Amino acid sequence: MAELTYKVPAIHCAGCASTISDALEPVEGVEATDIDVGQKTVTVRGSAEDRVIRKVLLASGYPPA
Repeated sequence: MAELTYKVPAIHCAGCASTISDALEPVEGVEATDIDVGQKTVTVRGSAEDRVIRKVLLASGYPPA
């Protein structure tokens, strides 16, 4: 299982984290997500492709840096 971490400057609160989790949860290959509001990072574990995760983050309004 791979682990990818993204810096997402637009994360400001628990609501942001919830929106991101809800967007990533149904993505095929995403096994788990960890959003750190303080560090403004999103870590995704599973077999989902980087380009797919980036596309979902962008579509949800939280583009990775």
